[in-house]
Amino acid sequence: MKTLFRVLRVLLLVAQAVVAGILVFSLVRMNILGSRWIVLIIAGLVGVFMLCALGLMLAYRAEKKKARIDGENGVPKIKTGIIITRVACGVLSIASIVECVFLYQYTESINHLFDKISVAAPEGEEKEEAGEFEKPFIVYISGSDSRENVEDPTARSDVNIVAVVNPKKGKILLASVPRDTYVQLHGTEGLKDKLTHAGLRMYYDADMSKLTMEDYLGIKIDYTVKVSFDTVVSVVDELGGVEIFSDTALNLKVEKKNKTCHIIYGLQTVDGDCALRFSRERKSYYRGDKHRGENQQEVLTGIINKLSSSRDYVLKLPTILEIAADSFETSFSRDEITTLIRKQLEESIAWQVESVSVDGEGQLLPTYTYPEMELYVMIADEESLAGVKSRINEYLETDKK
Repeated sequence: MKTLFRVLRVLLLVAQAVVAGILVFSLVRMNILGSRWIVLIIAGLVGVFMLCALGLMLAYRAEKKKARIDGENGVPKIKTGIIITRVACGVLSIASIVECVFLYQYTESINHLFDKISVAAPEGEEKEEAGEFEKPFIVYISGSDSRENVEDPTARSDVNIVAVVNPKKGKILLASVPRDTYVQLHGTEGLKDKLTHAGLRMYYDADMSKLTMEDYLGIKIDYTVKVSFDTVVSVVDELGGVEIFSDTALNLKVEKKNKTCHIIYGLQTVDGDCALRFSRERKSYYRGDKHRGENQQEVLTGIINKLSSSRDYVLKLPTILEIAADSFETSFSRDEITTLIRKQLEESIAWQVESVSVDGEGQLLPTYTYPEMELYVMIADEESLAGVKSRINEYLETDKK
């Protein structure tokens, strides 16, 4: 019986070492924690293992010594201290194994998610190596009007924002182009079209919106993030709400829910439903879609500010990505996503967000997609468009000054 228990204790230590090793491998593969944290975790796991092994070894040696001393007087009795040491070490080993298994399941769920959303760069296109992100880069954020998924062929790109990110300066420029802006769709001739129609996959390639934005603003987009409306609700709720500023007091009803969002003038915190409703509203404003674009930038700014306000919110990113996995797609690779998360965790950058928007006047004109009818479009003011382009270039050239 003694031999059996000894074997079990050895197996427990072996299991503890194996599970700890698997956990470390999974943490390294996750690539979110910096090397300092990985070293600390390994040191902690090794320390617990050594404590358990040392305790059991000392208990075994004490038992053998006691057996030799008492052997001549009959059956040796195990001291209470030896029993307590064995039990304590066994409980610590089991607790360590359970904790490692729990953490392994969590890290593997994140790894599985990153594998799911990971994409490769298009053939012939070179991206900045993950691990750098020191130079400014541009992200195109396209919001689909689909309530289901971003691959809906009838969905349009209702939100069109380019985010110019400068990690070195901790600054982000959000440049919005209204959905009705009259633009030349990439690769087409003749009639121009509403920018929102570029997102119609029933007519155009998935990259039509991105390529059209590149042509229109004279930029090179490094990454894309395409989201559906439902993503805003889940992201904001997971963050516990975000702060927005409204220049108008509004009472907005939430579709399909018995709920009204009471938007006040000034700063306020809103939940996911109200953030979405606020970002979609345009009929209450005389500037219509142009004002809606500003509200969308306000919600996006609130999300960025919340994420950068604490490491706790950055750690929620994997959960947020998992919740929104079926409602968005991105050209960021797995390594690039984990690098950005790790960078924010290590540096705790308090991002400064600036918003600009293309402005113009509305007209009724035929479009490339629907040439047989006249639709409302926005003819951009050349001075406004030039100002947005100039601001984008200033953010991209910040490090050159």
